[in-house]
Amino acid sequence: MNIDRIFALFDYKNENKPLTEEDNTIIELYEEPLFYISAFEKLIQNNNIFNHKLEIIFKHDEHYDPESLIETGNVIVYNRAYSFITMLDLNNDVHKHALQIRAKQSYLIDNLTSVMNFFIKYEEYEKCTVIKAILKYIQESLEM
Repeated sequence: MNIDRIFALFDYKNENKPLTEEDNTIIELYEEPLFYISAFEKLIQNNNIFNHKLEIIFKHDEHYDPESLIETGNVIVYNRAYSFITMLDLNNDVHKHALQIRAKQSYLIDNLTSVMNFFIKYEEYEKCTVIKAILKYIQESLEM
């Protein structure tokens, strides 16, 4: 394993080092709508699992404040997940098809709803509008 190649992946836009064909393939993957959706889902699912494990580990610790720790983590994770889902373009047929595929195979609707409810709680309605548009598209496409 060459550590310089790994770090070069994070610096590909600066073009400091030439990239290999394999590096370019990985970068192309990062630009696919299925990657955006999968990254969104993975962040939310892992966060849910992590929160559950925190509660189990610290349930008998009197100094542990589960609500504040979970809320802090949610702010970070949900905003990062939101950044992935906003990369989708509902005017692009490839992006719409990726949404249809993932909606049939996963918990995408539940995850989107969970994130939207989180942003409603913090009155971030602009973010809710984006998520609501995606949910509406998914629900309409599943009814066809």
